[in-house]
Amino acid sequence: MTESLSVLLTNDDGIDAPGIRALRDRLADAGHDVTVVAPAAEQSGTGQTRTFETLDYDDREDGYAVHGTPADCVAVAVAALDFTPDVVVSGCNDGPNLGAHILARSGTVGAAMEASFLGLPAVAVSMYDWEFDPAGDWEPTYDQFHTSADAVADILPDFVAGNVLPTADYLSINAPATEYADDPVKRVTRPTEEYELRAEFTEAGVDVEDRFWHEFLDRDVPDPAGTDRHACVDNEISVSPLTVPHSVADGATPGGLL
Repeated sequence: MTESLSVLLTNDDGIDAPGIRALRDRLADAGHDVTVVAPAAEQSGTGQTRTFETLDYDDREDGYAVHGTPADCVAVAVAALDFTPDVVVSGCNDGPNLGAHILARSGTVGAAMEASFLGLPAVAVSMYDWEFDPAGDWEPTYDQFHTSADAVADILPDFVAGNVLPTADYLSINAPATEYADDPVKRVTRPTEEYELRAEFTEAGVDVEDRFWHEFLDRDVPDPAGTDRHACVDNEISVSPLTVPHSVADGATPGGLL
């Protein structure tokens, strides 16, 4: 029988989003003690941003709804509620979080990073759907998150115990929507460094196009094997073991003068 863990659950899509509800239900079914402290409203794209002012919150039956960012929610749980969980889980995000460039942008990953800086193991999990629209015209359903939630439930005990990926401070998991999942393998990956951006002036202003997502949805990517986006194009579950803090560049001598 799996040992019960105390889990702090948050996200960036808001406390009422289907992804966090699916994850909460799956972790509770696995016997874990889940405490939800999540944003009251959507906070996508906030990264690890913290709010340095008084935060409102709602004490609800399903958890605490904080009027702040995902990183705020982790701070509230650990510092204000005096809660030291065995692990922090952030997600499940509506849409993928792939690539090295996304780590600083994603509120889902930002919550995991905040937890890691506080010395807590963490998992950020995201679901990808081939109908995903990066412009936001897309409404996922509860059932689409089953594979993502199962992946977290499977990995969590061994990760917290240090039996798998013991050098990682946190994991970034990307899993397919349930309807695309035919017993997908879990692939250890690194975030791809591929990135392409285009922009042009129009009469209305400047249109900025992130080619990264168009390549992904076309399932035509230049990423080498072993990267997160490559694994997801193959409908696999990508598991990227990541660390904090950000490292100093090789060859630099901290303390020296320029």
